[in-house]
Amino acid sequence: MIRGEKIQLRTVRETDLDALFSLISDLSNRGAFLTRELPSESGFHHQFREHGFWGPDEGFLLICADGRIVGRIGYSRTMAYFNGLELWYAIFDPADRNQGYTTEAITLMVKYLFSTRSINRLQIATDAGNAASKHVAQKCGFQYEGTARKAVYHCGEHRDQDIYSILRDEVSYS
Repeated sequence: MIRGEKIQLRTVRETDLDALFSLISDLSNRGAFLTRELPSESGFHHQFREHGFWGPDEGFLLICADGRIVGRIGYSRTMAYFNGLELWYAIFDPADRNQGYTTEAITLMVKYLFSTRSINRLQIATDAGNAASKHVAQKCGFQYEGTARKAVYHCGEHRDQDIYSILRDEVSYS
C-alpha cells in the first residue's frame, strides 16, 4: 500500500472484484471524456487471476479514501521503443471529484514508478477538451508536449489528445 495524506493506493483484492466491476461498468462513472466501451466480466476476472491487474507493461492500483474505493490509477506501455509508461486515472463518483484525490494519486504513482522501474519518462494523454485533467497534469509537474490530432474515437467522433510528460530527473522525492 502506498499512503498519502488523503488517499491510499493499493492493489486489488479478490474481495474487491464484484464492487470494482460494477464501478467500472457503470457508464455514469466515466464522465464526459472516458471511453464508453464496456468490459467483459469474464475477461475482467481472467486478468485478475493472471496477474492481479499488476504486470510489467500494464496495471492499476485502487485509489482509496476513508476506507472506500474512489477510483483507480494505472499505467501501460506506450510505444515499444519508448523508455516510459503512460498513466491513466479515473475517479468514479462525481461527488468524489475535485477533492485532490487525482493529484495525490498521480504524485504518489509517479514517485513509485520512477523508484521501482528503470523508465525515464511518464506521460499522460488527455482529451484536448478536458481542462480539469490538463490542469492536474500540469499541477503534478507534467509538461505539455503537443497534440495527437484526432487520435481517439469517442462518442461518434475522432478527438484530439493533448500529451503531457514528466522525466525522472524532474521529480522531487522530498
